[in-house]
Amino acid sequence: MPGTVLLLAASPVGRGCLVDAASVLPVLAAVPPAVLSGTDTANVVELADPLEPQAVLTRLRAAAAAPGPLTVYVAGQLQLDRRQRLPHLALARTTPSTVRYTALPWHWIREELRLRPSGATTLLLDLHADHETWQWLRTSPLDSGRNNAVYGRVAPPPARRAVAVPSYMRGVATILRSGHRPPPDELHQQA
Repeated sequence: MPGTVLLLAASPVGRGCLVDAASVLPVLAAVPPAVLSGTDTANVVELADPLEPQAVLTRLRAAAAAPGPLTVYVAGQLQLDRRQRLPHLALARTTPSTVRYTALPWHWIREELRLRPSGATTLLLDLHADHETWQWLRTSPLDSGRNNAVYGRVAPPPARRAVAVPSYMRGVATILRSGHRPPPDELHQQA
């Protein structure tokens, strides 16, 4: 059965950018789809610095509805919305005051993946949190759903005026470019 791969790299443009998420996409895109998915064949959807949360939701919904294994690679930046204090994946137009309207609520990811069979979904995450979100994460876990295998890291904000690199995801991509995909837990350890 063919697999499905969703490559999502998202971070705001301008001063609010904490991580150059899209810099890892060329390395991931060079990996054969079958290696990205761990199946014989795969469909790959790539989203680089998307503008609209609804557009991301549409692609996520389509990927979640596809039969077979789903692997989701996410590199980006987490921010809290000011009203509900919920984590969001910041998109290209996101600013601290517009998180609620221009970023992808993290619970949308969880909800779209919740109906998938247990063990059929793997998330590989390389996320950087702003200061407020980093403090929130100390007491609240980032819930990605109980049926999903989740690997990766959430890093604290980089030094002031610095832009971080998604080094975990770059490590994953480098390992996968060898043409061999180890099991996700081994891949995580090696990256």
